[in-house]
Amino acid sequence: MNSRIHSVLSFVIVVCSAVLAVLGGIRLIAPGSLGWMDAVAPGLIGRVLPEAVDAALGLAVGLAGIVIGLLGYAASRAGRSTALSRAMTIVVAIALILLTPGGLIPFAGYSFALVVIVGVIVMTMLLVRRHPWWGVVAIAAVAAVTTWMIVGLNAAEVASRFGPAFMEQLPGVLYAGAHLVAAVALIVRTTMGGSTQRGALARWVLRHRTPITVAAAACAVPYSIARASWLTPWPLLAPSDLDFAEDPGTLFTGLSLGAAMLAGGALTLGLILPWGRRFPRWMAGVGGRSVPIALVVVPASIVSALFTAGGIDLVLSVQAGALGNGSIEQTLELILMFPFWLWGPLLALATWGYAMARKGSAALAEPARAEATLTRTSPTA
Repeated sequence: MNSRIHSVLSFVIVVCSAVLAVLGGIRLIAPGSLGWMDAVAPGLIGRVLPEAVDAALGLAVGLAGIVIGLLGYAASRAGRSTALSRAMTIVVAIALILLTPGGLIPFAGYSFALVVIVGVIVMTMLLVRRHPWWGVVAIAAVAAVTTWMIVGLNAAEVASRFGPAFMEQLPGVLYAGAHLVAAVALIVRTTMGGSTQRGALARWVLRHRTPITVAAAACAVPYSIARASWLTPWPLLAPSDLDFAEDPGTLFTGLSLGAAMLAGGALTLGLILPWGRRFPRWMAGVGGRSVPIALVVVPASIVSALFTAGGIDLVLSVQAGALGNGSIEQTLELILMFPFWLWGPLLALATWGYAMARKGSAALAEPARAEATLTRTSPTA
């Protein structure tokens, strides 16, 4: 990792930790003064501890994050890092994940569904620039699907309801995001350091990263199939009395969420497929170029932390009866249909394996590039 990226990560850690420390202090000194906090679900630690203790931990972990962020920056400038500092970094990162507010999975699903829709439009524009004829076909397909969603599924009405709900939840989401971003920045800065030495676990992950990644991507299959079944007379995960003809907006919502989950599985596979290393050639402007490692590792790490914390929170909510009717059958159904508790850890391992593989490839390519440069500049060449 170069010094500039290391410095950016340290800056992000310090800023996010400072925000969390300030908010933790306000929660301790003036509880209830932050009105938007009333709508924020407790994190995994907040489920079992009083609010004052949870706030105190937030303050303490925020301060620890500031210290570790600054110490890590100083250590990188000096060119050294101790095992103790790395262990403390991991401890603080785990604490941040455990303190992350719950209830984020539904919001993340709706938001990512919107991202997928925008992404399809952007990909179509890139295709048009490189391959106009195929682009015309893609535009026609996107236009047809868009028309169907707007006219037949009341997509515009659903979107109009999503906007106010998004703004209402935004402060809590940013608060939770500060936890996840700080945690991921700490982990990335530690695991992507300059050392090439790998422990037994790292070697195992690198050796088995393909099956790990496939297993992670497969976590998207149950939910995607359930939502796709809404197009058949046998819809899964739908109330028995729901009539899609009378409520097409619900059908649009379900299909959008299913498409978002399927896209998430496809992006997970990108950690082992060629287009995860190089942009496809049909993408105008960037086609054929190497994909920056950070462009993959940072978002994937944030999602893995979100899925891990949110998945465990979802399982606990199901067990407590907050979701579903509490029956064993429905509990198993929800846990298997929403396997974020498994997807998160697997995605973290897959992302780690991807980062190590890319870093190893870069290290192997460096002598070859140096030799080629020397050959071109040598007087006798």
